[in-house]
Amino acid sequence: MSTLLVLNQILNAGNAITAFSLLLYALTFNLRERVARALALVLLCVAATYFFDVLGGTTDDPHEVELWLRLQWLGISFLPAAYLQLSDALMAATGRPSRGRRRLAVRIAYVVAGAGALVAALSDELAGPLAQADAAAYLQPGRLFPLFLLYFTFTLGFAALNYGRAYRRCLTRTSRRRMAYLMLGSLGPVLGTFPFLMALGNTPLARASLLFWFTLTAVNTLVAILLVMMAYAVAYFGVGIPDRVIKSRLFQWLLRGPVVASSTLAVTVVVNRVGLLLGLERSRAVPFAMVTTILLLQYVITLIRPPIERWLFYGEDREDMARLHLLEERLLTTGDLKQFLEAVLNAVCDITEAPSAFVAALGDQGLELEVSVGPDDPLRGGEELPPLLVTDEKLNVDALGTLFAWDAYWLLPLRSPDSD
Repeated sequence: MSTLLVLNQILNAGNAITAFSLLLYALTFNLRERVARALALVLLCVAATYFFDVLGGTTDDPHEVELWLRLQWLGISFLPAAYLQLSDALMAATGRPSRGRRRLAVRIAYVVAGAGALVAALSDELAGPLAQADAAAYLQPGRLFPLFLLYFTFTLGFAALNYGRAYRRCLTRTSRRRMAYLMLGSLGPVLGTFPFLMALGNTPLARASLLFWFTLTAVNTLVAILLVMMAYAVAYFGVGIPDRVIKSRLFQWLLRGPVVASSTLAVTVVVNRVGLLLGLERSRAVPFAMVTTILLLQYVITLIRPPIERWLFYGEDREDMARLHLLEERLLTTGDLKQFLEAVLNAVCDITEAPSAFVAALGDQGLELEVSVGPDDPLRGGEELPPLLVTDEKLNVDALGTLFAWDAYWLLPLRSPDSD
């Protein structure tokens, strides 16, 4: 039971992190798309619900637990309205914009949601006093709770009807598949935010501790998968980049965001629990475990991400993509070339103990400076400089060839290996 409780707390926190991370993803890469903005509202409701649930589960003070559970209704109450807005955006994206009725329904849903959140936060009419079902705390249903269930069911039913209409308007196999992913993923936020304990009360399921917590753990795991599926389907709306880029970007975002954050949180909780079992309260191993987990996961992700992406997303284009990545790594801009030459000249000056060095090219106007290092100006504005070669003074150096004297410098001709 203790293990299941800890695991469920970690999953709750992980779902809050995942929802918030996907919310940032939608606002970062797809903000101009109406469907993505509506999805961001859905994810915000999910993140708020799980966040306040986690806060309520980490305290033993009944008054504080009740406070967080009442604030949780911000996400619970607004979720149906956000779903209705998302369904309206999907209808518009498939060529059926609102003629006013759907837009009006969305506004009414938000008004009802705001009223419900206020009533739940300030009175017992919707959400009553604190109750306990085994180790899970919940608010008892108030007199208005059946009306909320009616609003919740009716609004989500209307949204589901719009989903079905949008699906039927998709004409290609790809668009239908992505719409199906979105419809299936839409079950995740509902499972994650609906107040099941308030609806079920002290039922045999809630009294069967192991069965209840096993079920809750499975639901929370499923919610995380469905959230990712939902965000994956919406990521294609309104973008003009290849599929592999969208998949790779979302994959990397999930690895470096929810995976790293949730894993770090899990390690922190486990190390803290082990410390308490050993009698080491506030163990100093906890921060070291956090930092080590973050660094190790970033290191592992850097190593495994490229081959996994090539295997999952590139298909028959793996060799072409490998060449493109190689070209991207070795392509030099003018600034890159100058920085490279400066690094070479600095190394030459350090080895030869020369105060300054330069690279120049012979152009139509004479000697043209490319890069120089050191305090001296090798060209001095081009005034009173001797011709390039005014003397036969030379110096032969092994591995370098012939050096020519010019003013206060020794010149080393730069040639390609196959040139004459």
